[in-house]
Amino acid sequence: MDSALRPRSPLHAEYRARAMRRGWRSMDAALRRPCAYPHPAGRVARIETHISVIYLAGRYAYKIIKPVDLGFADFSARETRYRCCREALRLNRRLAGPLYLDVVSIVGVGPTFRIGSSGKPLDHAVKMIRFDERNVFSALLAHGALGVTEMNVVADRLAAFHRRASQAVPKSGFGSSARVGAQMEAILESLAREAPLSVSRAVQDWCRTETTRLAAHFVARRAEGFVRACHGDLHLDNMVRRGCDVLMFDCIEFSDALRWIDVTSDLAFALMDLLARGRGDLAGRLLNRWLTLTGDFGGLRALRFYVVYRALVRALVAVLKSRGSHAGNPPPDATRYLRLVERTIAPPSVFLLLCHGFSGSGKSVASEALAPQIGAIRVSSDIERKRQKPFATPDDRPLPLSAYTRDAIHAHYERLLALTDTLLETGYPVIVDAGFLKHEHRTRFIELGRTQAIPVFILDFHAGATRLAHRVRIRATNPGEPSDADESVLKTQTLRADPLTLDESAMAITVDTEVPLGSFEHPAFWHALRKRLAASGWIAPVYAMQQAKAPSP
Repeated sequence: MDSALRPRSPLHAEYRARAMRRGWRSMDAALRRPCAYPHPAGRVARIETHISVIYLAGRYAYKIIKPVDLGFADFSARETRYRCCREALRLNRRLAGPLYLDVVSIVGVGPTFRIGSSGKPLDHAVKMIRFDERNVFSALLAHGALGVTEMNVVADRLAAFHRRASQAVPKSGFGSSARVGAQMEAILESLAREAPLSVSRAVQDWCRTETTRLAAHFVARRAEGFVRACHGDLHLDNMVRRGCDVLMFDCIEFSDALRWIDVTSDLAFALMDLLARGRGDLAGRLLNRWLTLTGDFGGLRALRFYVVYRALVRALVAVLKSRGSHAGNPPPDATRYLRLVERTIAPPSVFLLLCHGFSGSGKSVASEALAPQIGAIRVSSDIERKRQKPFATPDDRPLPLSAYTRDAIHAHYERLLALTDTLLETGYPVIVDAGFLKHEHRTRFIELGRTQAIPVFILDFHAGATRLAHRVRIRATNPGEPSDADESVLKTQTLRADPLTLDESAMAITVDTEVPLGSFEHPAFWHALRKRLAASGWIAPVYAMQQAKAPSP
């Protein structure tokens, strides 16, 4: 058991608690003064959470864990706080190394306290480089400065981090079905206790039903190595833009059980916070890029469950911060998360889009831009053809000619069909980015849509022959390009492609890509598709919710 979670001895508990509170107030008052620091501190700013206090002093920031017992974690013992500081330093260097410098002592000097003085430590702090708070993601989002570029960097860093993260789970219970269920139940019970009117019976029933339904999934994910040493607290207040990079700081250090989780649960925190703030377009961008980089489509089966869990966690944090001031009703900061929960458990709107067109017609760029705008999951034929398994190190080398025989191509489309079937069954709209130049391949996917009773549309991409050849030539010079198609392949495609049948043409939406590629990022470009989706009964899911303006470039 984590030492932070061990039950406390009842002996003299109230006396110790009063003495601890007096000592904490004295230290807190001292650390608000510049003279407590061994360097120029200027005006000291103070930021408090339910677990810690951060003092911004000059060029540095000092994080101190409060001596509190929150029920789910007990920091009343100095030894526990020191251990958490050491763990914070070690663990946060994985995703925010440039920020984390050292663990420093807080020493009593006469009637006051100072950082880093000689003497017996009375407490400890994590020393960090101070950053511009205007670059924290929540602040960037509030000022309209968070966009696609930042989402791509976060996805790249998280995919690499999750790929390298240890799979050697230290205890058998971490990430287990029982543990995941217990964590959800603990949040529901805490919210019922702290804010009885916050969570509806429908939400409670959904959470418990999903916990049971997904039990086998949790077991399989753990057995397959997807429970890893994660960050655990990836909301927007814990991400900061630093130059061209993004640093993700303040991970969970006090509880191994909350850090050793499914990688999808880790990602879900960032997705949830974007969704709660009305930027489903950015959440969709982050999700799709992470999936493209990792191939971990299997985790999507529980993604909604994790989004709900993360939203309830943030709602509970908001409730705890305003404890006693809302007479059982959730505070405003919790409301947006609770509203997201209600939207997330609503039945999804599912459809299937098939990309159709020659190499160089713009299918990949267009579908990558489209997917987050309509809440869809994109599956790339070129990338999946070269993927061995989820989180495997990607191999960008051209495949041998044997990978492009008629039989090999047919087998590849069958794999894409199986993946698409799984995604549709989990309740996500899907865009399949493939050529679909043969009638037999289109037919199999159209039959799948009819079997699942969902709308199927064909995005029919067109560009002139000169444009196609130019794009294929340029693409061949890009390192890491997943497509192996060259001009000879393009010529073969134009000679052997099966034209759309009359029935297929009725499903088709023509996409003219003789436009700058940046046009695909604008919702207005996809007006015809949105109109067809709406006519079929499509309702924009939570992952397609966005602000009125287009995503920032």
